[in-house]
Amino acid sequence: MPNTNSATVANDDYEVIGEAQWQILENVVDEEIFKIYGYKYSKLRAIIFHTVCVALCGLPYFALGYYPSLNRFKYLKCSLKMAEEICVMDAEGSFNMEKVLEMDLNIANHNNKLRYFIYQHTRFVWLNDQGVFVNVQSLNEKLTINLLMDNMSGINKRQQNELIKLYGTNSVEVEVKSYWTLFVNEVFNPFYLFQVFSIVLWSLDEYYQYATCVLILSAGSCMLALYQTKQMSINLHKMAGSTSSCTVSVLRPSRAGREECVVNASRLVPGDVLILPPDGCVMPCDAMLLTGNCIVNESMLTGESVPVMKGPPCPSQEIYSTEGHKRHTLFAGTHVIQTRFYGNNQVLAKVVRTGFYTAKGELIKSILFPKKFDFQFYKDAVKFVIFMFCIAAIGMGYSIWLYLQRGSHAETIVLRTLDIITIVVPPALPAAMTAGIVYSQQRLRRNKIFCVSPPRIIICGKLQVMCFDKTGTLTEDGLDLYSVLPHQPGERFGRTVVEVTALPPRSPLIQALASCHSLTSIQGQLKGDPLDLKMFEFTQWVLEEPGPENTRYDNLTPAIVKPKSAQNELQDLDNYDPLTMEMPYEVGLLRRFHFSSSQQSMGVIARVLGQPQMVYFVKGAPEKVAGMCSPDSLPENFSSVLHDYTSNGFRVIGLAHRKLDRKMKWVDAQRVKREGLECDMTFLGFLVMQNSLKPETTQVIKELHEADIKQVMVTGDNIMTAMSVARGCFMVQPHQKLVLITVGHQQTDDTRPPLCMEVVGEGGPPKLASDIYVLALEGKTWSVIRNYYPEMMSTVLNRGIVFGRFGPDQKTQLITALQGEGRVVGMCGDGANDCGALKAAHVGISLSEADASVAAPFTSQEQNIRCVKLLALEGRCALSTSFAIFKYMALYSLIQFFSILILYNYFSILGNYQFLYIDLVLTTLLALSLGRAAPGPVLAPRSPPVSLVAASSILPLVAQVALVLLLQLAALYLLRAQDWFHQVEGNPELEVVLCWENTVIFIVSAFQYLVMACVYAKGWPFREPFCANYYMVLTLVTQSVFVVLLLFCPWQELADLMEVKVFKWEAQEENIFRIYLLLVPALHLILAIAIEATLSDTHRFHDMFRGLRRRCDKQPGAGDAAHVC
Repeated sequence: MPNTNSATVANDDYEVIGEAQWQILENVVDEEIFKIYGYKYSKLRAIIFHTVCVALCGLPYFALGYYPSLNRFKYLKCSLKMAEEICVMDAEGSFNMEKVLEMDLNIANHNNKLRYFIYQHTRFVWLNDQGVFVNVQSLNEKLTINLLMDNMSGINKRQQNELIKLYGTNSVEVEVKSYWTLFVNEVFNPFYLFQVFSIVLWSLDEYYQYATCVLILSAGSCMLALYQTKQMSINLHKMAGSTSSCTVSVLRPSRAGREECVVNASRLVPGDVLILPPDGCVMPCDAMLLTGNCIVNESMLTGESVPVMKGPPCPSQEIYSTEGHKRHTLFAGTHVIQTRFYGNNQVLAKVVRTGFYTAKGELIKSILFPKKFDFQFYKDAVKFVIFMFCIAAIGMGYSIWLYLQRGSHAETIVLRTLDIITIVVPPALPAAMTAGIVYSQQRLRRNKIFCVSPPRIIICGKLQVMCFDKTGTLTEDGLDLYSVLPHQPGERFGRTVVEVTALPPRSPLIQALASCHSLTSIQGQLKGDPLDLKMFEFTQWVLEEPGPENTRYDNLTPAIVKPKSAQNELQDLDNYDPLTMEMPYEVGLLRRFHFSSSQQSMGVIARVLGQPQMVYFVKGAPEKVAGMCSPDSLPENFSSVLHDYTSNGFRVIGLAHRKLDRKMKWVDAQRVKREGLECDMTFLGFLVMQNSLKPETTQVIKELHEADIKQVMVTGDNIMTAMSVARGCFMVQPHQKLVLITVGHQQTDDTRPPLCMEVVGEGGPPKLASDIYVLALEGKTWSVIRNYYPEMMSTVLNRGIVFGRFGPDQKTQLITALQGEGRVVGMCGDGANDCGALKAAHVGISLSEADASVAAPFTSQEQNIRCVKLLALEGRCALSTSFAIFKYMALYSLIQFFSILILYNYFSILGNYQFLYIDLVLTTLLALSLGRAAPGPVLAPRSPPVSLVAASSILPLVAQVALVLLLQLAALYLLRAQDWFHQVEGNPELEVVLCWENTVIFIVSAFQYLVMACVYAKGWPFREPFCANYYMVLTLVTQSVFVVLLLFCPWQELADLMEVKVFKWEAQEENIFRIYLLLVPALHLILAIAIEATLSDTHRFHDMFRGLRRRCDKQPGAGDAAHVC
């Protein structure tokens, strides 16, 4: 049942004056904060709003699609208690209006009016006594394990009906929108609206050819976008699945105690008790196991293909949470392979979360509502487009003044003025901008890297910090058993054993290795953690699990382990009952305490057949196991041996055991708490595993270093092992020294825990501040620094390289903290414990093909980090290409802008086919060819520029614009200097196309497009050399030949089509002028390359500026010196 007293709300700056009109809510899963405001619908305001919209020809309705905040004008602000609509504003400033719904609710015999609203598939309910809206899931928080395990009979049908009203149905279905709905949403995009405006304008200007081509291209683009959106929606719908078609068995209270009922899975609510079938099922909700054990395949969520065993928690007053009690929770969408129970008991689980509140629901929501990232390039692009609109406004003003001076008709003035907008801000700009990204995505797909968010490819180009998981990412997935180090009293610890025959067959160490694991047999094959498999294979024992034919333990023992060959040796009379000497040597596994990341260990209660008492075995992190053991049982050189192995990259597991009280029975073993067992244990030894680096790791790390991309290792493994791996793959450079930060013992009254710093390998603190020191720390140290030493966070983030023993939440915290420093951060992991970090990072790369990997923007089918290098290369190439295309499209617009304004002065204009050639053939081919540039072969030490408004971008662009205008005017001046030239005579209503002014401007501007494409095609080292882009070379050659052909066009038909002056053999002076005209593009090419080579190169520009400054400083000094002499 919901606990309404436990609901909390974040309202730090929430000031109540009368009834609150706004409130702060927090999304705990994504750590997002958003504000809500109360509104009421106003009929008067709505009438005024719609009247204004109609008066403005419906344009505001189109604006609503892009600026939904305009909807507020139809509402009045009011208190949240009286609100009919809720305005939700998140941290990014996005605006949503959600309707407040009401229904009658009867829970605990209290009739209530339930007020709620739904935002991004999350329901927020109104708590009248607290005067706040809260996430409905918070009503189920702070429930103890005891409280959840108390009621094993479930809830009755009436309670279920009322709880469905409160929580909603158990469904994560994603709506597949119709093509019509998608079309309406798509055409409200400003890009398509501008396309429609341009097509109408061109049609009115009788520019039908280009209008038709743009209409066809826009329609094709729109249909393709609709198809892709529809397919993505269908795929997401299939992934989400449906619960309405399946049924489940639940328990209902009855007069006889309880009874089984079959219900539709969509009607499950928190509090229901599920009966899990013996042959398994796909979980329809999140549920906590109450009885029995389950073998679960969680690859859908975690990416781990290894099945895990789950069991019920120990009864306690501990607050239950799905994150903290993963080993006892069955998550929605995961596949329960088998269920196991004791005797005739059923396997029961209590529903704790349903619908979009489940782990699967949260995953679907993260895909439906991805986190938004602001990237400098995109923000600058918007600013630049606004600037271009300002230039268009200036041109429009000049055009209006010019045509008014001539006395032209209003229709001509409007058409010519509006035409300026479509010239200065080309409708093809967004399509051209995506060309580089599309080609990069295709190349990535060929390298088996798949992208669900193409705009992130450009962000890869500015990658500054790359975080890596260790196991399965930098190192191989599997572990090889290196040796076992047994501890014998009276013997110096450290003797290595590589063969099981070197250990006594009945020693507690062998028993611990054979029994302390989570392995299970599925269809005759052992399944489980790879480490457990290697450990168990080393013992040469076998695992038998009870089935219908095996009833020796009366189904009270889930499994037994025993040596492959029967051992007939006599047992020690001191330890064994003589009556049981002939019993076979077998160990029964009575209860398993599965591995916990927080406790970093696992344990098992076992019993050797014939022994009078049970034994508790534990294995885990050596530091944790040492803390469980009595100090007398630990060898003196425990720490030094551990340090020797971990510092050499080995993974070390500690083992210990404890004999339990003879009075402890099976029932007691099922109820005993783990904490009561893990004390006063006897240390048994170390299990040493070898985890080798993947072949590609070291080379990729080296190349990332050369590219000035910082690498960070963040792993759940031992910090010493992590540091060794970081050294081995040269993540930590040979000249660098690692400083390990640890939490010391509290010795003063200071409330802050002390921190200790030790230079690894030298045994003391760092002697002086130096760049050669880099930091390593564990998860617990990270928590202390975050909470008590915030002033150190910047140093840790800047100098930190190795982060060990980090939990999934801490990995996400690290990513977020690095982003808070203003860095572009990537994360590469295998998906097991990295989903949160992969989602939080700017560039998340999953090496898993599980469904959880779709939460990451990139997925690599190759299980190594070569994908990071490829993404960095493609990202830099795409960023450099997009930068070049944007500058080219800006120059293209301004070249045509100047051409049109110059021709307006001469009563002329470009012809329809001239426009068509420039806009559709020349510019489109050149922009697409620019986009086809492949990445350079190596990562350069610097990344491409990202700001379009930086001096190194603006200065060369301004210089190129000035050069373009100057050369167009120079060509006209050269034309007017000819004796044979006669200026065109026009009038206010007649614009002459076929004239020398038009021909000169058209030819010169066509060459200018080619020259600027040639200049911006240079992209080394981020793109391949210019000559390697064969499409670009071919386009430049063919179009240059065609433009020269138009200049010297001897065919009347072609000249008439393109409306240029035909070449006449007898007109020698004109022909000489045509030859001279070729000097303009040649001069333009030389000067444009010079401008780009000097001004756009930041380092060269600064050097040149400093040189000029020094020269200016020297001249006055030299004059003064001469004067003194």
